[in-house]
Amino acid sequence: MTDRDRGRSSMIVVFGGVQIDSRATNPPRFRERDVPDVERRTADALGALRPRLLVGAAASGADLVVLAAARSKGLPVRVVLPFDVPTFKQTSVEDRGPQWCLRYDQLISSLKPDELEILDEIRDAGVYHRTNTRLLERAARLRQTADEEIVALVLRPVVSHRASVTDDLVDKARHAGLRVVEVPTLG
Repeated sequence: MTDRDRGRSSMIVVFGGVQIDSRATNPPRFRERDVPDVERRTADALGALRPRLLVGAAASGADLVVLAAARSKGLPVRVVLPFDVPTFKQTSVEDRGPQWCLRYDQLISSLKPDELEILDEIRDAGVYHRTNTRLLERAARLRQTADEEIVALVLRPVVSHRASVTDDLVDKARHAGLRVVEVPTLG
């Protein structure tokens, strides 16, 4: 019996999204008070998609919300970080507070060796845009069959007032002809 016969689609989800708002974020993009609602909607989206594998990073906010939802549903993940674990935590988690550091540390410590990949990227202004490209490339290489679908799942506000790394992921996914599923981050 194949995964499709069991009701699980043959799909890889590449995920990304906005970080949780800092005190300086204006207008809001992903407020702390909206996390429970976004977690529920993310779990619902994953339940509808039923992916074989999720591929993405582990920044505060959207990434960690998606990873928690995936873990709660028993879905396999591949966490791909542009830098080593401590450097990524410093650049993409620490400034959002201790609760996000705790989530990050718990996630990282729960990963098996084949669930974590470090890209050894250079820290510069384009690193996260390059990482988006590499996430999509990684998903393509992890396909089990040529017709296995790759879907981009993004968590971001419905209306964005400035371009973001998440917008870059959406643009790259659409350019590649991939379906994009969005979960709004503002309730």
